[in-house]
Amino acid sequence: MYAHITTARLLRLGFSREEVRRALRCCLQRVARGRYVTEFVCADPTHRDLWESIKDGPSKDFVQVGDIRDKVERLKVLIRARGEHLQERLLSQRTPRGGEVFSHLSAALIHELPVSSLSEHRVEVVRPKVSRTYANLRVRRRLVPHSQRVKIGIYTVTSLERSLIDVARDYPLRVSVPMLDHALRGGSTGLAELRLVTCACDEIVGTRNVEKAIELADGRRESVAESICAVRFHEFGIVGFAPQVNIFDAAQNWMGRVDFCHERAKVIVEVDGIGKYSLGSGDPKKEIEKERLRESALSAAGYQVIRLTWRQLFRSELFNHILHSTASRLSAD
Repeated sequence: MYAHITTARLLRLGFSREEVRRALRCCLQRVARGRYVTEFVCADPTHRDLWESIKDGPSKDFVQVGDIRDKVERLKVLIRARGEHLQERLLSQRTPRGGEVFSHLSAALIHELPVSSLSEHRVEVVRPKVSRTYANLRVRRRLVPHSQRVKIGIYTVTSLERSLIDVARDYPLRVSVPMLDHALRGGSTGLAELRLVTCACDEIVGTRNVEKAIELADGRRESVAESICAVRFHEFGIVGFAPQVNIFDAAQNWMGRVDFCHERAKVIVEVDGIGKYSLGSGDPKKEIEKERLRESALSAAGYQVIRLTWRQLFRSELFNHILHSTASRLSAD
């Protein structure tokens, strides 16, 4: 269970400032001056009053699921705490000149973009004149014109296009391309708008990374896994695979739509996940059986079907297999 709490509230609960400092080594995380995030895992009996007060106030259950969602949820808590802190400063007219704008992965989460990898556990913001790193905050010195800022709830955040560009500039393609694909697929932005904002950014370093991410982006892909698979194709020099291809037999009967297909080599790549089989009838066993029958039909029609799991996306073996299989089929054509 998580809750945001201020120094003033801790003092009202009877904690001394020394006890607060000790709690920082146990169950408190400092996210801003005078503001903390509490985590309901502490067994220290001297902190019992703190946890009892959280039960009586606003808090949020945090369920561990054992994957990246745990890290994302924790970061969302820190972002919320930072946003409330900045809101208080704004209301008291103590906001630093030039302000502070949420950016990068923090901005992506505020814009509800998919985050496929979370190498940065800190809240990310930009300020015009300072660059610093704290335990739970990373400040980048960047100039963000007002045209590239938006207000979402309590957050002042880089615009969708600027957020996508910043992530593409400073993070790997496997992080930026799924976000770009998601935004393009939903129609919330377009390639022309992204290139226009890129030209309006003052930064020079990392521009090539942005251009490559935009070049690889494709709104036809329907999942983060498919986007990462496309990035891996690029990294292995695998070309010719189109996303979301409809397959027909010799009599022009529709056989289904596949994640990726090299039509000349007749090689199909499917990216699997358990969520994929929860769709359709809602019965994973029935959906898996349907996939098996469809794969048999595709094989009978002359296609080679190669399946990738999420874990295999980050290994080299099957991508080397795809590369060699495609080359062999093309040379035999």
